[in-house]
Amino acid sequence: MDQFLTKLKNQAVWLMLVAIVLIFTVSIENFASSYNFITILRQVSNIGILSVGMTFVLIAGGIDLSIGSVLPLVGVSAALLMTKGGMPPALAFSISALIGVFVGLFNGLIITYTRMPPLIMTLGVGYICRGLAFIATNGYPVYELPAGASILGQGYIFKVIPVCVLIMIGVIAFGAIILNQTQLGRQFYALGGNEEAARLSGINVKRIRIIAYVFCGLLAGISGIVMMSRLNSGQPLSGSGMEMDALIACVIGGISVAGGEGRATGMIGGMLVMGVLANGLAVAGINEYVQQVIKGSVLVIVVAVDSLSRLRKN
Repeated sequence: MDQFLTKLKNQAVWLMLVAIVLIFTVSIENFASSYNFITILRQVSNIGILSVGMTFVLIAGGIDLSIGSVLPLVGVSAALLMTKGGMPPALAFSISALIGVFVGLFNGLIITYTRMPPLIMTLGVGYICRGLAFIATNGYPVYELPAGASILGQGYIFKVIPVCVLIMIGVIAFGAIILNQTQLGRQFYALGGNEEAARLSGINVKRIRIIAYVFCGLLAGISGIVMMSRLNSGQPLSGSGMEMDALIACVIGGISVAGGEGRATGMIGGMLVMGVLANGLAVAGINEYVQQVIKGSVLVIVVAVDSLSRLRKN
């Protein structure tokens, strides 16, 4: 019985996805079209990239609520480097993505060496990042980007596959390889599962925790570049609430908020559930406020189930 429940839990996200798709397919005309599915993938590309970074941090026993604010800071930085600095897009993208790495490194160092709660630390850093984005632009979007700036967010391969979707797939593959095929990935799990046991086994827990936050910051930077490219402008208001969307996608996908459990493949299911749900509700005319209620309810229910499962196991 316990094995059956475990298998059911592992496949729950995919069963949920199938159920949601079937419901919307029956109730909404043309929902199951290839065009709409590609649209959904484009819409979740930023969340997918962020979710991989959040997965690293959650599995290592932390959390990062700054990533949604890293997006606009990176985006407006890249836009300003291209418009004010005259840099070509590739160079501006590379330099701006390093901002995400710096933020992740800063988060990791302070959390590791001061033992500050990750929730408070990253929330405060998020406010700092968004404030800097507003200061840099005086609160106004940055327009008139050079040609080529929109390729990552709006371009297509063979006029069929969105470039942003390919970037998301590449990031997910990177995350899956790190977590499933490398010693570093096993150390993330060990740290999140039991920090003291990880330390006694010879793992440098400080280094591993910092690396997790650096990865998260890097992927937030990449997501910020994709977002800026998709909007074809630097928007200081962009990315609002996306850290919670990434967190919900991870939790729905089986990544435990307590650390040490979950797989990148499960996060894919959670991300798709979020994308299909948002798309279907929007097409059905459900307003954004109701969508927020649904997202919050899903997060509470899934975390409650995970907590009860841990209590039962203990």
